[in-house]
Amino acid sequence: MTTMKGPTTAQQILDIWGKKPLDFEPGAEWQYSNTNFVIAGRIVEVVSGENYWEFLEQHIFRPLGMKSVWNSDQQELTQADATPYYRHALGLLRVAPKEGQGWMFAAGELAMTPHDLALWDESLLSRSILSSESYKTMFTEVKLKNGEGTHYGLGVEVRDRDGHRSIEHGGEVSGFVSENEVLIDDDAAVVVFTNQDAVDAAGSIAHLAAPFVAGYPLTAPEQQALDIYHGLQHGRIDRSQLAPNLSDYFSAEAIADFQLSLAPLGEPLSLRQTHTELRGGMTFRGFEIVYPGRRLELTTYTYPDGKLEQYLIAPAE
Repeated sequence: MTTMKGPTTAQQILDIWGKKPLDFEPGAEWQYSNTNFVIAGRIVEVVSGENYWEFLEQHIFRPLGMKSVWNSDQQELTQADATPYYRHALGLLRVAPKEGQGWMFAAGELAMTPHDLALWDESLLSRSILSSESYKTMFTEVKLKNGEGTHYGLGVEVRDRDGHRSIEHGGEVSGFVSENEVLIDDDAAVVVFTNQDAVDAAGSIAHLAAPFVAGYPLTAPEQQALDIYHGLQHGRIDRSQLAPNLSDYFSAEAIADFQLSLAPLGEPLSLRQTHTELRGGMTFRGFEIVYPGRRLELTTYTYPDGKLEQYLIAPAE
């Protein structure tokens, strides 16, 4: 917004937004709020009696050897750093404007190399900076008064990725989007930085890479779907896995079309199940097949006896 091109202070941000009427009673709902991080940063300063940035340097950056960290709220990035971009609709990429000083306080001023963010991730995996109780609290999903989960702990998203705990968070400032995903039970993490705002590339790349970094095995339905996919790329289908209707569907013409269109694509980067539901006594599963610059959608229906009633592939919208 226009006012963000000029300078501000944490107190001015709190005076404008922190004193607005509540949208809901505390604990009744959950919404992400940058202003809450500004409040948290000010609490650190008041309790410690130190400047927020100096506190971070003393207690986090130096102990972890994070030497590249830069306060982009107070100083512009150097010419050696990536250029930030934005675009209008599908137009040309344009250099993104810089926010005025003070706007990113405690909510988005940290600039660093992927290596140094990975050092922070290592500290989360080893729980080396805070007390064990603090990490437990940090990684625990906050519940609403009605018992519903928020998928949020203390400053981090708390997710379940195919049965694996993920502590993650994205970040966005003018011209930059980042994604940081720490697979807390797998001793692995994924850091992705991108230099264009208002795009989801960082999150998409992180979520695509995480299963491979952590070495997640394919589930039985994923392995079955991939095996059939490979067979169709070579013009064959194992009919013992098919219910009669699907066996009829895979005529010589259908198999030839599958092979003609899929074989040139080669080996996909990934095939992962995205959702499942029950319908008509069958289990519906949706899968995403990812190639560089292309995604396919695979849908199946499976009977309780394991036979497939549907196996369809289409471009992902």
